[in-house]
Amino acid sequence: MANHTSQGVYAPLPQSLSDSDSEKDIPIAVRTKFSDRLNNIHNGVHETVHHNGYVSPLQMMKLPEVRKVTPSMSIKRKLCFVFSIAICFLTIIVFLWVIPCSESGTCPVRISNWENQHDGIELTGKINVVKSAFKNTANLALLFKQNLNSADSQNGIISVLGNNGAVAWYINQAKASTNLNCYLIDVNGDDINDCLVLGEMGLEAIDPISGTVFWHAHNHSQSVVMDGLDFPVILQDLNYDNINEILTTTNSITGESKFLIISGKTGILLGEISVAHAGVLAIIEINASSVVYSCTINNDTIYHRISISDLISKIFNRGETLNLPRVKFTPDSRTGYVLNGRKLIMNNVGTCPDNCRVDIALVDEKKSQNNIAWSYQNSYSFIPASFSFKQTKSNLSSLKGHVNGFILKLWQWFGYNRKDKTRRYLTKRYIPANNSTLQINSIMERVVLITFNNSNFHVINASLTEVTQLCFPNETKLVCQPSMENQNSSLLITDLDMDGSQELVSYSSTYLKRDDLKESWQLVSNMKVIRLEAELPKLYEVAK
Repeated sequence: MANHTSQGVYAPLPQSLSDSDSEKDIPIAVRTKFSDRLNNIHNGVHETVHHNGYVSPLQMMKLPEVRKVTPSMSIKRKLCFVFSIAICFLTIIVFLWVIPCSESGTCPVRISNWENQHDGIELTGKINVVKSAFKNTANLALLFKQNLNSADSQNGIISVLGNNGAVAWYINQAKASTNLNCYLIDVNGDDINDCLVLGEMGLEAIDPISGTVFWHAHNHSQSVVMDGLDFPVILQDLNYDNINEILTTTNSITGESKFLIISGKTGILLGEISVAHAGVLAIIEINASSVVYSCTINNDTIYHRISISDLISKIFNRGETLNLPRVKFTPDSRTGYVLNGRKLIMNNVGTCPDNCRVDIALVDEKKSQNNIAWSYQNSYSFIPASFSFKQTKSNLSSLKGHVNGFILKLWQWFGYNRKDKTRRYLTKRYIPANNSTLQINSIMERVVLITFNNSNFHVINASLTEVTQLCFPNETKLVCQPSMENQNSSLLITDLDMDGSQELVSYSSTYLKRDDLKESWQLVSNMKVIRLEAELPKLYEVAK
């Protein structure tokens, strides 16, 4: 009896065929009949098959249809496909280069506003923009003074990362430094200007990236560093080592004054010559051909000029003592800071905190009717910073065209007011920790923005911060911290992330009352960076 399946039709083969017979041996009629039945099944035809008198209905089978070949993609589908591939690559780029930027600085990144606090030091001096280990941001280097209220504190030099303010390196010094300049000379030939530091420790050269000290200026025949040096100027290479040399002066306690030439590469003294003029010797200016220097005796200053070639010749030929006649020279006595046709003039009058004020004037050098002047009482103004933005539709609108301006920082002492006796600027307190009486001054640190265009100006009081100043008895006078002298260059405007916009860098120091510490007053310094071009429109709107 024949078997039935749902997968096909069973047709009995002739009995004369064996399992070993091939398809070629099947009669043509049988093969044709079998093929016709399969074709009928594929064509959906119902057929009744008779085998040995038994009739069985054939189940109809519905085979899946063969899909037609899809035609080529349309232009729209091709664009979508390309866009999806681009998105995949963009995601990879973001995760590999963009996201890590804020930490490693390995790719372009915009600096955000930041503020960091440094405990136990007073930041001081000019802010130097120095090379960073990362090519897309710059770092900052400056000096710091020891805490006068702590015996364990030291002076030194500190460098912070420009992108977040973290400490890159610092160097402690037993004696204070007075001047730091990181723009004058490359002492190791790596095309990066190195820092020259001058102070009671002498003159030294420092790598701005790592903080490595290259050399101390010294005499090869002596084991001690040279002290009493003035801050140097740069000469051309004289000993053919491809590094420029350093020219400076020294004034010893015996009254002997000298010019010195120091190797820029090694710090070794190359030559010197004494100056016959009695008094304090100082280099006033240097140009391509000559040096102007001064000799000061009892507040009387005499100016002299000598050609660089003559000075070098006398130093290396060890000639007689330098003795030149007096020359007519008037130092640049112009006051004020000029920016795009406007001059800012500041004049600190009197002695703070008892009786002082600062007079400020903004002068249009072309039109007298646009001049303004005002004063702040019981105040002292530090060196200002200036800015000039690139004119765009955005900032011309938000700042009313005021894309130029100055930033001032002033200290304003609280005056005594009988109606408000708590606002004395001068008090005295007894500190049991060191059995001394401290003078405590309360100061308001004011930051003022002055912006202007061709026709008018705008003055904005940007911030007010309270500063506590301690004054310590020292022999016949009081030594105050933080001091006006140390804070005088605490503003800088620069582009730290090299994106074309400008940042405002500033620092400030104060004492805080801390009962949980051994010294009840803690000295802290705050350093901050503000994206000036982004933040100034906000201040401008608030001031309206």
